[in-house]
Amino acid sequence: MPIPMDKILQEIADQAYYASSLRRNGVQPTRDVFLAEVLGELEASGDAMRFVDAKGRIAWMATPRLRDYLQDLELEAEEDLEDEF
Repeated sequence: MPIPMDKILQEIADQAYYASSLRRNGVQPTRDVFLAEVLGELEASGDAMRFVDAKGRIAWMATPRLRDYLQDLELEAEEDLEDEF
């Protein structure tokens, strides 16, 4: 059963899963188990939160703090790119 999450968390989780698969030589946990662990860590750090979606399922979304942090990183990258030209 897929874990409902917003696009930001989906991208973070996909990157973490891919990076984890590169480091493992043996048995890998299933994707759902891995994603649950990642989401638990993100929730503990204050970067993700659970909510009940319109279908009554528990879903996950990025916190405003994480969204602001990612937006700041994007703006800094754009400024660095502009400084190079």
